[in-house]
Amino acid sequence: MAPQNPSLREARITDLAPIIPHRRDASILNWLEGTGRLMEREGADRALLSDSDDMEEINALMSGDDADFEEDDLGGDDDD
Repeated sequence: MAPQNPSLREARITDLAPIIPHRRDASILNWLEGTGRLMEREGADRALLSDSDDMEEINALMSGDDADFEEDDLGGDDDD
């Protein structure tokens, strides 16, 4: 006898697929926490993240204005 998997079910090919309801509270972070897969950082990793000078520099880079960005920057290597 095959093991039962509640996630799998059989349906005729002509049947419409059931719609999975959208959950408003669904997020990857909540799922990781709920399943015990979210791991706390090790001490060395935490020390790397706590350097405030580096964090300020990263925040400055991330919040920069992209005024020099143009649509052409998205294109491939066009030889026009």
